[in-house]
Parts: sequence; C-alpha cells; structure tokens
Amino acid sequence: MQEALLVPEIRPKRFLDPSAGTGMFISTLKDVPEIHCFEKDRLTGKILSSLYPENRVTIDGFQSIQPYYNNYFDVVSSNIPFGNTRIYDRDFDRGNDPVRKSSLAAVHNYFFLKGMDTLREGGILAYITTSGVMDSPQNRPVREWLVNHANLVSAIRLPDNLFTDAGTEVGSDLIVLQKNTRKSELTEKERNFIETRIISGGIHINNSYAGLDHIVQTSVSMGKNMYGQPAMNFTHEGGIGSISEHLRQLLAQDVEDHLDRKLYDDNLSRSNNSTILKTEFETLLETAGETERQEVREESPAQPYEPMLNLFAAYADEEEAGAQVQVVESRPSPSRALSASRKRKGSESEMFNLFSQENMYDEAATQEDMTGERAAAEARWQERRLRFEEERKKEMEPRPFTGEIRPEYKNGSLVKAGEQYGYLRGLGTPEVQFQPLRLTVTQQYRAAYYIPLREAYHNLYNAEAETETEQLELREELNRQYDRFHRMFRELNGKDNAKFLLLDAGGREMLSLERSVNGKIQKADIFTVPVSFNANEVTHVDTPQEALAASLNKFGEVNLEYMENLCDIGRQELLEQLEERIFYNPMMKSHEIKDRFIAGNVIAKAEWIENHLRDYPDDGASRKSLEALRKAIPEPISFEQLDFNLGERWIPMSVYEEFAGYLFETKAHIHYTESIDEFSVSFESTNANITDRYFVKGEKRGYYGNDLLKHALHNTVPDITKTVQDKEGNDIKVRDAEAIQLADTKINEIRSAFTGWLNEQLPEFKQNLADMYNRKFNCYVRPDYDGSLQSFPFLDLKGLGIPSLYDSQKNAVWMLKMNGGGIIDHQVGTGKTLIMCIAAFEMKRLGLANKPMIIGLKSNVHDIADTFKRAYPNARVLYPGKEDFTPEKRVGIFHDIKNNNWDCIILTHDQFGKIPQSPEIQQEIYTQEIDSIEENLAVFEQQGNEVTGWIKKGLERRKENLEAKLEKLEQDIKDRTDDVTDFRQMGIDHLFVDESHYQNFYEFPKFRIKLLILILLHFNIVRIIY
Repeated sequence: MQEALLVPEIRPKRFLDPSAGTGMFISTLKDVPEIHCFEKDRLTGKILSSLYPENRVTIDGFQSIQPYYNNYFDVVSSNIPFGNTRIYDRDFDRGNDPVRKSSLAAVHNYFFLKGMDTLREGGILAYITTSGVMDSPQNRPVREWLVNHANLVSAIRLPDNLFTDAGTEVGSDLIVLQKNTRKSELTEKERNFIETRIISGGIHINNSYAGLDHIVQTSVSMGKNMYGQPAMNFTHEGGIGSISEHLRQLLAQDVEDHLDRKLYDDNLSRSNNSTILKTEFETLLETAGETERQEVREESPAQPYEPMLNLFAAYADEEEAGAQVQVVESRPSPSRALSASRKRKGSESEMFNLFSQENMYDEAATQEDMTGERAAAEARWQERRLRFEEERKKEMEPRPFTGEIRPEYKNGSLVKAGEQYGYLRGLGTPEVQFQPLRLTVTQQYRAAYYIPLREAYHNLYNAEAETETEQLELREELNRQYDRFHRMFRELNGKDNAKFLLLDAGGREMLSLERSVNGKIQKADIFTVPVSFNANEVTHVDTPQEALAASLNKFGEVNLEYMENLCDIGRQELLEQLEERIFYNPMMKSHEIKDRFIAGNVIAKAEWIENHLRDYPDDGASRKSLEALRKAIPEPISFEQLDFNLGERWIPMSVYEEFAGYLFETKAHIHYTESIDEFSVSFESTNANITDRYFVKGEKRGYYGNDLLKHALHNTVPDITKTVQDKEGNDIKVRDAEAIQLADTKINEIRSAFTGWLNEQLPEFKQNLADMYNRKFNCYVRPDYDGSLQSFPFLDLKGLGIPSLYDSQKNAVWMLKMNGGGIIDHQVGTGKTLIMCIAAFEMKRLGLANKPMIIGLKSNVHDIADTFKRAYPNARVLYPGKEDFTPEKRVGIFHDIKNNNWDCIILTHDQFGKIPQSPEIQQEIYTQEIDSIEENLAVFEQQGNEVTGWIKKGLERRKENLEAKLEKLEQDIKDRTDDVTDFRQMGIDHLFVDESHYQNFYEFPKFRIKLLILILLHFNIVRIIY
C-alpha cells in the first residue's frame, strides 16, 4: 500500500499513525523526519516505544492529541479501530457541526474526522477500516462530510481473509482521501462513495462497488458477516503476496488518476517552512503515567474562553455617557495607542484630565505659522504622552493573580488586585490570570461596595451549610454590607445595578438576595434566618409520641434523655407510655421503635438475642424484646408449598449445575453475573443430548443444549428468523415460527424437568432448600404503623372541607415521619395528595426535613398546590407556574429555592428535570459504575473460558463508553463558568414523587434504578412517595 501511495513525488515530512499497535504501518517508512504515533493500550504502547525509540509515541487515545497539531501532518495512515465505542472530544462535543458530534458515538467515524483535522491542506489520509463505513446507510452523513472536505483518491475493498493470521475474518476497505477544503463540486466517483444500494438478501453495499474492479478478490459468495448478518463474502486464494500485488496495482492507478500533486506540493512547502522550537519534558512522563514521550512547542497559546470581555464591552455601550468599561489588548503598538487617543477627543474626562489640553496642541500643529519652538514643544509633549500611555497600557496587561482564590470564584469573577479591578480567567490551571479593567470612578465605587457584599453572602451561606449552626455575626455583616450598598446605589435589582452585577460570573445569584413581595423589593430570608439547614430545633413537645419523632430527627435513634427533657416526663413513665412503641435492642444496646425493631429479618434478630440471653439471663428488657420478635415470626413454608422455577436467582448455582449434569449427562458450569443479570452455561464435554436431543436449527445458526439451557434459566425464547421473498421477489427477514415453537417446546421441557428432578431428591436436600427459602424470604415482617395519636397542629380541616382525616391517612403520615419516607400505594380517591401535603408540612414543623419538595404531573400539580394552601393557608409555598419557569426566569427560581426558607416547593416532573444536576455527583455515579464493571471483569478473568466472550466484550464496551462520559464531565467541571444553582446547593432534603409509575423506564432498568438510588442516597433523599 505504501509503495503505491508514497511515490517519489509524495515524500511526507510529517507522518501520523493514530492507532499504531506495535508499528506495522511505520515499519516500512524511510526518510520521514517526523513520525508521531498514538496507541491507547499501555503494554502495546511500551512495546512500540521500545521498537521505535526515535519516533514520538503517545500512549493514549487519539482524542488526546493537542490542538496544535491541527493542519499539521502530510500523511495520516493506520489500521483504525471500529465499533460503537463512544469517544469524548471537547471540540467535537461543543461544536455546531452535527456530523462531528454524531461521530463521537462510533470510534471509526471519529478517527476519519479527527484525522482530517490533523491533516494540512493537500495532505493524504489512508485508513484501513471496517466495511461498515462505506456500506452502512447510517454512515451516509459521515461519507458526505468527508468528500465535501477532501478529494476521494481511492476506495478498495479488501478480501475477508486478509487478517486470518490475526484470527479475524472481517470485511474491510482501504479508503484514501486528500484534504481539500476549498473544493466546489463533487465528482461522480465521490457521489457514488456517498450512496449505498440494497442487493438480493437485503444486503447494503456502497455504490463504489457496483462492479468488482475495485475489490481485491478471486471468489464472491453470499454469506454472513462477523455479526451473523447477511453479507457479500470476498476471498482471495492467492496468498498475501498475490493480495499485496493486486492492491498495489489498483492503488497505484488511483493515485495516478486522482491524486492532486500540485495541491500536495504547494501546501507541503507552506506547512514546513516555519521553524519551531521544541523542548522535551522527560519528567512529565512519570507524572502523567500515560505518555511515553511528550513534546511541548513554544507557540502562541490559544486564547482561553473569556466570557467577560464582550459582556463588559456591551455594557459600556449601554452605560451613561462617560461611564465606559474598556478591556485593553496586550502590548498595542504606540501608533495604535496614539490614533486611539486622538479618536477619543476627551470622552474619558473622568480619567484623563491630565491631557485636557491635547486638542489645543492638535489645532496648533495644523497652523501654517507654527514656530519651531512650538513644534519642538509638541514633539516633547507627544513623547511624554506616548511614554505615559505605554506605562498605563502595561498596567492593563494580564498578569498572574496573587490574591486569595475564594471558593465561589469562577472564570469571569470580578475581583480587586492592588488598586485595580478586573476579572479572573484560567481558574483550574496552574496560573490564574488577572485581567485588569478600565473602570470609571462611578464603576469603581460600585465595585468597591459590591465585592464585600458578595463575600459576606458567601461567607455566611458556606459557614452555615458546613457547620449547620446559625452564624449571627456573619449574618449581621451581610446585613451591614447590603445596607451600605443600598444607601449608595439602592436595590441590587435596580436597572443600573443589575446590569453591573450580571457582568460578574456570580452576579445572577446575588440578584436573588432580593425578592419581590406585592410589587415591593424585600431582603431574602437569608438576611434573617438560615436557609441551608433547619434552625428551628424542637425545644418542647406535648406528647411522648412527638418526643419520639423529634428524637428520631435529631439523633436518628431513640434518645430517652433527650425525650425526657422535651416532654417533662420521667424515664419510667416515658417507657410505660411507649411500651408498645419502643423496644430494647441488645444488639445496638439502645431502644428502637416497634416499627423498626419488629420489622425486617426477625428470625436473625431473634437468634441473636437468644444467644445473648444465654450469657445474660437476667436481662429482662431483652427477654421482653425476644418475646415480641417470636410472636412476629411468620409461619414456615414447607417444601411442598413452594413453587420452584428454574432460574430463580436465590437458588445456588451448584443446584443448577447438578441438575444440568443429570439432564445432559455431562459436567456443567453455570455462572451468574448479578450486575448485568446474566447466566453463562458451558459443558466439559459434548454428547447427543447437547447436539441432538436439545438442539434447534435456525437459518443463521444452531441452538445447542447450552443455548437452550441458558434461555430456560432466563425464561426466554430465542428470536429465530429466516429469509423469504415478498411479492416483488425481494428477500426479507421474518420470524421462523416453526423453529421458535420447537425451541419453546424444548425449553419448557428443560424447565419442567427441573421441577421433577427437585421432587426426586432426598428429604434432607428438600428441607435444606426450604430452610434456605424461609431464612431468605419468609423471615421479614412488615411494620404495622398506628398514627392515631397525632394531633396535626396548624392543619385547617375547615379549609379542606372535611371533618377529619382517614385512619389510613394518619397511619401513612406516621409511617413517613417514623421512617423518614416510604411508599404510599393507596387506591385512587383515598387522599394520597393530602398525605403528601400533611407529611411535608409535619416534617418541616418537627424538623424532620428542611426543604421538602413535591413533584407531580402537569395535569394535577395545580391540585397539589391548591390542596397544600387550603390545608395550611399560612404556609410559605413556592409553586412556579409555567410562565415563571421559562429559560429566562428559571435561573432566578433556582436561586430563590436556595436562598429562602420554604415550607414546601411544588414542581412538575418536567420542571424538576430541568434542575441542573451537580457534575461532581454524576462523576461519582459514573465512577462507581466503572468500578462495578471492573470488578466483574476481574471475576471473568478468574473464570477464564467458562464465561461467554460477548459478555466480557459488552462490559468492556460499556466501560469505555462510561469513561468517555466521565471524561466529558471532568472537562465540564473544569470549564464551568456559569452561576446556576444545582440540586446539591438548593438544600432540598426530602422528595415526594406523585404518580411516579414512570413509563419508558425499561432500558437498562437495573442501571437506571441504581443511578437513581445513588443520587438520592448521596443527598440522604431516600424518602419517596409513589
């Protein structure tokens, strides 16, 4: 291939192999001064580095290549990876090109577009890739993008048996492109490259292969690809030498006919003329642990994202005359400074009174009778002015920020450094930069009053959030700073102030320190009470039951001393009144509520206390607790009463292996992977039971005994298809009903055989299995909650129009208060909405929750809000309507949630979904999922060949996709500049979900449920109502 491609006229000086392996492609290169290689696998990369120490090897994915290398290489060539493995590339993900974004979902598509980025104009890209790039209809946008940005030099289909030495038979193509971003039209060859057609058998094939002239083959047949799908199979019987010669001839002719040598040569000289100083940092290798050799080029760095620059410029145009904000570019030329100063004509009188005589000298200089003395004075004046301008502009250049980096600082935060005001950029990098701003006197005063107010707000909020104690001095300081600002500039949300605050990266959050009540601006709640935690700690209650609830809130357990102080009742009397509600638990050496103690696995609890009483027979409290547990133990279920089914996950795999050995008359190995709910089956030897008795033949493949046993364990049936012809004579795929029926019959036979086999086992075996079931499942007791003693202060029954609550409603509220949440599965019309409203208010009143939130469907969320207001007319409820939740107002609502002490917040499911999730939490979730996958992969390595290969490949692909998402999140965290409040910062600590029987929750259900649980557990929000 290289012999045909790199003809004498094509001699690259810069060569890139983005997936080098052990160096097959670069092994034949000669006289190429600069060769770069990428190899993601660490071991392979180490081998590559040892084999080719003179080349630059990066042990990392191709996506890690630096932007410096865009438009850099003369030739990019490789045998690239393929598959639906997701890649994260910041430029692709955040760009506006939909094709580039979609290419991140498939590694082979990404390699084409990324490789094109690294090519200089006229450069050559030559990839060996999967035939799916050219044949798949879904890849049409990628092919169209390629030929719109490059000339198609060659497309040659390689034989399927080319890579048999590597243990792979796969359809592949050699695609050669020459970068040409200025082309105006497509050739017929390129138009064919874009389109595909369907041939007999429903096979998709690229129009470039309408004939066989560009296919390296000696025989053609209809068959299947590596995935078992119908495909054209091309093979070559001449051996590697004959294949190479055939390929060389085809490629050489295409290069002669379609390679634009002038385009290549013109840009070759242009791209290699510049001299680049290179420095190697060998010490980075050990630190990074990823790159074998890393070179840093001394060049002008790309300008970082500067959100403040244009915003300040825009604000300057809108401010009153003489109140301009200017960002001065670094190192302007003197002539530019001079011409700029002449254009201003005194517009900066506040700052440049020193030069108020400038116009006089300009006019004098134009007079014909100007004397030499005055000309000399003008020259001296201009010299002094230019010198002053240079000094002043030097002061306005960006410089490292040496002040304190406060937690709330973001890129674009307004700060003061010395006597200058400016903004920060480069946060998250080793050197944070301070960009000075040229402010008017009025703006400097506004900044001087604003920055201490912002710091006072964050000092107070962060301190109370971390310590959960009220900070009176910090709250007094916040009020003082706000009043100071207000006396000078009035409300924060005033027109001029709001403009100025929004220029600061955290300004939008500061605007929420005020809220409008009946058209009047008032201070937010944070000025008077804590909003990040519940400061209204309970000091007295009327009944032991309420004392118990308060104790559970404060300590998470029954604290008798605390309860005594709350209700002014002695301990003995307290225990007597709560005799049937709390029990002593010797395992915890403390009392627990009945609903918690006489619940769960009561058999295990009872056995533990029995052992305890053998050592402490006089422990009367424990003996009383044991009696209560024994009464609650469910009646054991006998073996004959149990309904066993093959594939139940609680039955040991050894039982299934023993049964499979009996049925198939050979030793079986059965493994179960819980994280993906997958069985794998293998036999040590084969026999007629596996290959004949329990065998079903399909058109594409056969289903043997191990396949049918796996389906029996999963209680599924294989989806077997066959090819038939429709009315037009086209081949189509339909379900093979006969084969499916036969498979279903054999699977049911296996499942039935399991039940019969169990019944034939010895009594000891049956009893052990029954005991295992009872100890695992028939050991749990569901609590019986009694909420009859609750008084529900502040509940307005008249406003609700009802005489009292149902007993079921009282019990449900009590359960939620005792457990900190739960599931309410009542019938329609039994008052679930009122249960939510009462439970939310009660939890807030008792301190069980600080900011409860209810989310419901659009169709009934208004009813929820109306019910809450009728039940508690004086409650502080935030219920934003549709018009209040527009993108423009949404951020303000989020800050309003954060900075105010609401009794309840009510949103729709859609509105709740728009609350930003903290990237750090998503990062934690993805990391945990990756850790789980790595644990499973480690187990598979121990099991060796006993585990199906596709299961391992599926997990490895999922891990790669999660790593790409994790990389994107890490970049988002580094680049974050907005001031939007996320869910973690809002202080919501209790979530009620009304009508949460979600649809479309079937894809990866276990992962999604795990994801939800991880999120809720992170915030201690495990309280959900369905």
